Amino acid sequence: MTAELDHLIVPTRDPAESAAFYRRVLGFAHEGRAGPFEILRVGPALTLDLMRQTPHDRMHLAFRLARAEFDRVYRFLCDSGMAFGGGPFDRSRHGPGQTFGAQGMAESLYFDDPDGHNIEVRCYEA
Repeated sequence: MTAELDHLIVPTRDPAESAAFYRRVLGFAHEGRAGPFEILRVGPALTLDLMRQTPHDRMHLAFRLARAEFDRVYRFLCDSGMAFGGGPFDRSRHGPGQTFGAQGMAESLYFDDPDGHNIEVRCYEA
């Protein structure tokens, strides 16, 4: 069987604030509103649907990026003063780290979104 994620519903206190964060940090396109959701385009076949709901549990969202995108996010994190690190529980502003994902080991950076969701960006390219 082959399955792919189509969309993820992400609870957020303020969908507009979160949409702006994901646009600014990761470059995701905001596609507008659909029902109760602010829709962010992650890739051709995946959206994040941001729903106004106080998160009770932190989610971990890991995104595979091309080298140029990964380097841009790294520069942004360094320049912005945001806390980040090379591992899932590291916010020491050191990184990137090397962690295991769906395609094996890769460079990775971890940081939190406005609701405390643990965001990972990873690059498999050398």
